[in-house]
Amino acid sequence: MTSLNHYALGAVVDWMHRTIGGLSALEPGYRRVRIAPQPGGGLTSATLRHDTRHGAISIAWALENGAVSVGVVVPEGVEAEVVLPLHPEGDSAIMVGAGEHFWEYALAEGAAERRSYSLDSTLRQIADDALAWKLFTEAFSAHYPGVPLDGSAPEAAAMSVRTMLDFVPGASEQLRSDLTVALEAASQGA
Repeated sequence: MTSLNHYALGAVVDWMHRTIGGLSALEPGYRRVRIAPQPGGGLTSATLRHDTRHGAISIAWALENGAVSVGVVVPEGVEAEVVLPLHPEGDSAIMVGAGEHFWEYALAEGAAERRSYSLDSTLRQIADDALAWKLFTEAFSAHYPGVPLDGSAPEAAAMSVRTMLDFVPGASEQLRSDLTVALEAASQGA
């Protein structure tokens, strides 16, 4: 048996939960959560179950035959902000309470290939796009001048921006907002 308490394995599981499954806590004890799965890298489906003190949170998504399906189970006492992946209308958040929730929608033409960046994008994804990296690092440097960022460093490449900000001392809401604006501009090719 392998212990997931070791950082080398636990970090992988944490990344899979936050990125592939899209689950992150917005409040202590998972009273409020964000569910924002990120299909990509050849993955066409994933399921996630995470036990909390309120009960199990479950997430399942799939890309099949030009359609996206997303199902979530939210336990009593938990509120979830759900961001539907590759939605034709963009990354609008839907707030849901306890219960089983299901969405199915057609995948917009070329949506799987579209480059869209958000705080849930990994540093590698952003660094691989010259414009996105330029806009991202300019926004970051306005708050932390002289602090270097390396989106290809092994310890950072698979980390989402949202996760990275958890490790930045004093990361303000203004920094999050500025990075969001920069990534939205990069998504539009501005």
